[in-house]
Amino acid sequence: AKRRPPRLVLAPSIPDRTVSRWIARRGKDSGNAGITGASAGVLFFLAPRDRVAVSEIAEALHGSAAGTTGLLNRLAEAGLLTKEPDHADARVVRVSITDAGREAVALAAAALAELNAELTRGFTDDELNTVHRWLVQAGALEGSRPNPL
Repeated sequence: AKRRPPRLVLAPSIPDRTVSRWIARRGKDSGNAGITGASAGVLFFLAPRDRVAVSEIAEALHGSAAGTTGLLNRLAEAGLLTKEPDHADARVVRVSITDAGREAVALAAAALAELNAELTRGFTDDELNTVHRWLVQAGALEGSRPNPL
């Protein structure tokens, strides 16, 4: 008899929420209250870039314009980034990371290295490559480009 493949449709949702909660809890424990998984994603995206359009951030993080704007407003209020109108097109808002944002990136990177070590413990490189390939494929289902993070 042909073996039915595992049902993977809902499988990523529980680890996604668990990892997001771990990141948020770790952010609070390190004194970086408000650094959620989404916040860390924005800061990691901004760290090597300068004056990025809000629309570019939303696209890179696969977020909605409204959700991204709200998240960016919270990060700006926390002093982790700045927002300013584009010099050439006032309809476009440009975002830059601050020194405090860079410090938050360093803390988040250390925490995520710890989390990644925990998540990968006990798996071979081949197994991890397969998991990574599956996650990238699942993330590309809507026809969007792979996440640059």
